[in-house]
Amino acid sequence: MTSTEVDKLPDRIAETYHGRTVFITGGSGFLGKVLIEKLLRCCTGVKKIYILIRNKKGKTPKERIQDIFSNPLYDTLKKSNPDSFKKCEAIAGDVLEIDLGISQEDRKKLRDEVEFFYHSAATTRFDDTMKYAVTMNTRGTKFALDLANECKKLKCFVHVSTAYVNPLEDVLDEKYYPPPANPYEVLNSINWIKEDAMGNFTKQLLGDIPNTYTFTKALAESLVYDQMEKLPAIIVRPSVVIPIYKDPLPGWCNNLQGPMGLFVGAGKGIIRSMYMDSKSYADMVPADVCVNGMLCATWYHVNVDKKQRYFNLTSTSDYQFSWEEIIELGKDVIFNRIPFNQIVWYPGGSMKKSRLHHAICFYLFQIIPALFIDLLLVILGYKPVLYQIQRRIEKGGEMFEYYTAKAWNFTNDKIRGARDLLNKRERTKYIMDGEGLDLKDYFEQCIHTVRIVNLKETDDMLPAARRNMKIMWAVDKICKGLFFYFLFLYTYRFLSSLVF
Repeated sequence: MTSTEVDKLPDRIAETYHGRTVFITGGSGFLGKVLIEKLLRCCTGVKKIYILIRNKKGKTPKERIQDIFSNPLYDTLKKSNPDSFKKCEAIAGDVLEIDLGISQEDRKKLRDEVEFFYHSAATTRFDDTMKYAVTMNTRGTKFALDLANECKKLKCFVHVSTAYVNPLEDVLDEKYYPPPANPYEVLNSINWIKEDAMGNFTKQLLGDIPNTYTFTKALAESLVYDQMEKLPAIIVRPSVVIPIYKDPLPGWCNNLQGPMGLFVGAGKGIIRSMYMDSKSYADMVPADVCVNGMLCATWYHVNVDKKQRYFNLTSTSDYQFSWEEIIELGKDVIFNRIPFNQIVWYPGGSMKKSRLHHAICFYLFQIIPALFIDLLLVILGYKPVLYQIQRRIEKGGEMFEYYTAKAWNFTNDKIRGARDLLNKRERTKYIMDGEGLDLKDYFEQCIHTVRIVNLKETDDMLPAARRNMKIMWAVDKICKGLFFYFLFLYTYRFLSSLVF
């Protein structure tokens, strides 16, 4: 089929949104930003996009939405269709507030106009308090559902959950899972339990569930499930969302949480040891592939099968890359292709299966050097920073290790079935697989984009980064040589004293 013939094929996903109004919560988050960009760039017939956004740091919602659109993620769209941003309108509100904090005037506007409702607002931090996580993830979903039930033209309510909604299962299917607790009882409880009793309450509620994020997302899913008989609602479950694979800016990510934070920390020589099973594999989905899956799932539910409600946006059924493979590829890219500037030490370290081994290495090669460098900074009149960074790394590692020391299998037959119904034009426009994926090239693009967008390390700084990497490599070899020389010397002297 020629390119001309492909271009003549229908784009049924774009047609689904033609002349339609969309409402998005979480539009300032990672997935939310990518979703807005994709709708404006590929579903050009969309009539209106309302974005729930709160006041923050003295900026109004209108000012904040302009800040969002100044992100490099939207540069392609600015060149191809700059007028498309006029379709976006900020709705002042906050998921943490009663009824999402939306005014009656705006609520009426949403009730009368909204046809597609994407609820992606959530806290994804694993260490949030139970009260905050329940308020944001569970109660926020309840208020979103209340609003969706009022929308007169609603065609689909899309709840963005997580593939790890039931982490105690080894195989996670595209189906309903009973919640770990009654969501209505939990919502009632957080209103009267005192802060000093919240710790014990949290432990009792969680049981074997690893964190408040997974727990509260499971409760939120249950609330959506309860509404499915009267609401055209679906649940999409992404696994770990990672930087963009293809469009519009390969390698782009919103922040350095998750796997990219590990690469940056290790690449700058700050992280030297990680506690994880190197042979276990990670289920990760690029943000653009995830958003394409969300749009495809919406189209499928509205136009093909209204009974299908659950879609796992996961990758392990197609690809399985172990943590060892991922880390080694990342090392190769950073060592030989795109190093970082301002590295603390030559990147190195390794994964540890033993918690004790990891703890010893963490204190020897991360905490002690951090204290030494901070001492030098204080002497030179600067503020110490590395020790606090290492403590945050330690805390983050403790929360993340549940997912790096175990492997899950996810079924995604439903979303793959929807993908199989797409024509060639739609598959090209809404990429939902890794056909032709070169993992090393992908990592190189991720690190290159993170350098420029997140770390503000421009390409003209790369020659200096490469020189510094060579110097640090030499220093690292000298220090290791001296360490083993003195270790051998003192061991020899000690043994000699015993013998002679």
